[in-house]
Amino acid sequence: MQRQNNIVAIYGDTLYQLDETYTKIPKLRSNPKYRMPFCHQSVFVKTSLLKAYKFDTDFKICADNEFFTKVYNAGGEFLQCDMIVSVYDSNGVSSTPSLRFCKEELKIGQRYNKAYFLYFLPKYLWNVCKYGVRALLPRNLANALRSVYNAK
Repeated sequence: MQRQNNIVAIYGDTLYQLDETYTKIPKLRSNPKYRMPFCHQSVFVKTSLLKAYKFDTDFKICADNEFFTKVYNAGGEFLQCDMIVSVYDSNGVSSTPSLRFCKEELKIGQRYNKAYFLYFLPKYLWNVCKYGVRALLPRNLANALRSVYNAK
């Protein structure tokens, strides 16, 4: 990667459509060393970067995360733009934790830090609890609560 211009991607906010009543714009706080700090629908990437770093199709859910993590760890920088770039249906496959998703995210993190599982495991257990409680609540109440906290 050339040092004269390390900005390789520009990203903005994502409006999460929880249902027909509730929306939110979370401010993601991921460490880009291990996970992309934006929703993949809200990022613009240089074409040359996409040609130089291919998506790893062994990752069926997290290929975009693996791509941006790899680019960041190679010295790329991301520029945040304070505007809504995309609207995201928060009821898709990427929005619901699955064992495959967790395995892929853990594998990506451990490429850059063998002890990543120490950070990942409590986060994973918290998400299992959070999604379990959400599944027990009436959908309207769950979405009302989701609309006020800063997470997907």
